[in-house]
Amino acid sequence: MIVIVVGCTDTTNRQIDVSQGNKLLGIDSLLKNGIDIPDLVTDEDFVMWEQAVNLAHAVNNDEVELECLIRLFELNEKAENFDDAVETGNRALHIAKELDKKKSLADIYRLFGKTYYHLAIFHKAFENLDIALKLYTELNDTTNIQDVMNMQGNVYFSYNDFDMAYSYYEKNLELGKARNDNNAISKALVNIGVVFTERALKLGVSEDSIEYFNQQAIEYIINSMVFNNKTNQRLATAEIQSNLAEVYRIAGDYDNALINIKDALIISKELSSRVYIWSNITYSNILVDLDSIEAAERILILVEKLAKDDDYDELLITIYSSLSKIYDKQEKYELAYFYYREYSKLSQSIFSVDHKKQIDAIKLARELENEEKQQEIETQNTLYQTMIIFFLLFSVIIIILLFYSRLRQRSRNINLENTLLEERLETRNRELTTRIMALIQRHEAEKEIVKKLVTLKLKLNRENQKEVSDIVRGMSFKQNDQLWKEFEIRFESVHKEFFTKLAYNFPELTTNEKRLCAFLYLDMSSKDISAITGQSIRALNVARTRLRKRFNLTNDTQSISGFLNSL
Repeated sequence: MIVIVVGCTDTTNRQIDVSQGNKLLGIDSLLKNGIDIPDLVTDEDFVMWEQAVNLAHAVNNDEVELECLIRLFELNEKAENFDDAVETGNRALHIAKELDKKKSLADIYRLFGKTYYHLAIFHKAFENLDIALKLYTELNDTTNIQDVMNMQGNVYFSYNDFDMAYSYYEKNLELGKARNDNNAISKALVNIGVVFTERALKLGVSEDSIEYFNQQAIEYIINSMVFNNKTNQRLATAEIQSNLAEVYRIAGDYDNALINIKDALIISKELSSRVYIWSNITYSNILVDLDSIEAAERILILVEKLAKDDDYDELLITIYSSLSKIYDKQEKYELAYFYYREYSKLSQSIFSVDHKKQIDAIKLARELENEEKQQEIETQNTLYQTMIIFFLLFSVIIIILLFYSRLRQRSRNINLENTLLEERLETRNRELTTRIMALIQRHEAEKEIVKKLVTLKLKLNRENQKEVSDIVRGMSFKQNDQLWKEFEIRFESVHKEFFTKLAYNFPELTTNEKRLCAFLYLDMSSKDISAITGQSIRALNVARTRLRKRFNLTNDTQSISGFLNSL
């Protein structure tokens, strides 16, 4: 027997104004200390909340009475007192409508949906869940949206519409992962695993496909247990183990099936009659496979009474079907026929075609409503987009005009700056040329002094001639070296990036070639360059030819000076 995990989230952390007198202080304490619905609901829990309802009613505080009724509704649903749950829910619904409390209304319809699902009144369950889903969507309550969609998937699963059920569970899994909600992820995984198993059993697939589906089911359900262990949900643990036992049974792994079903029975016996009956049905299936027919029969007879007492009609259908098959194996044909007839009658009552049509109609109506809303939103968005585009175009035009105006002004400023820079550069170049010419003239004067010293040396004695020769040599070296250093300092102060660009484009140039490039950049004559460097005119011409090759200047009409100025 497969157990679909229900597990709608309990309403928690309700904030209530309880300031209407001292009589409500007890309810305030009750709401703060008794928020979470316990795993095992006791009579004391019911007495406590019934007194809270009566007290709130006595002081005419409808809001507090509504919250207490919803809590009592949850308790009755958790304890599987479904008749009392419906009665309490109707009282809460009446007050919630008068107060127009959307969140309370959503919680009430969700609980009605869950209650009717357990009563196997699936069309009413789906109808209430659909209303709850709409309200939770308006409230953007993702947690409860997931729970409602999970229940709607369960309804479709009950009708063997596995594709539709799978789509709901898959959406829940995506939402659970997005919110890192371990409880939601666990429920989605186990229900997807159950879908794989039921598909294999009821859709008539091959043996290989059955094996594949069972393996997938086992993986999903084991993973669900990992996430469930993080939440400490004991009832969910029993449901997961019952499902896992059934899948192991179908796969023929009876050792693991028995281990899991016995654990599920121990937990569910204390917490839930519904899950306890489910687990016993699964246990009976395992015993039938192991040829313990009589033991399986005794278990089913026992849980048949429990299911009738608690009005679990959906479970009775499975019990009747299993008993019919057992009696057929025992050749007790009258009993087999009796239970088959009960099975057929109850199945037709619960799973009527009309009820399924109602469910599909509700879903279709909701989809159409959502489509209409989406179209309205798209129409509004289109209008907004048109307005925004118009505004943007207008803004762009204004910006373009302002930009054009600023661009023209900036262009004028740039032209003026460029003119000033060119004039400043030209002035500095003139200053540089003037200083270079002054250096050259000083160099020529120093050369004349050297010539005169050479002439004077011939008239002196041997000892003095040596001193004059030393002076001449020192002056010649100092002239060339100092002249270049002064030129280099003055040149770099005017053309700061020249040597950087030259080194980047032609890293293989020597130091002397770089110096020659600087002279040529200023369009200096060979004579002036010779005066500064001390090189002969012929040597400079050879150096020029070598530079043209390095720069790949094959066109004789292009000068080296022009090429360097274009860098």
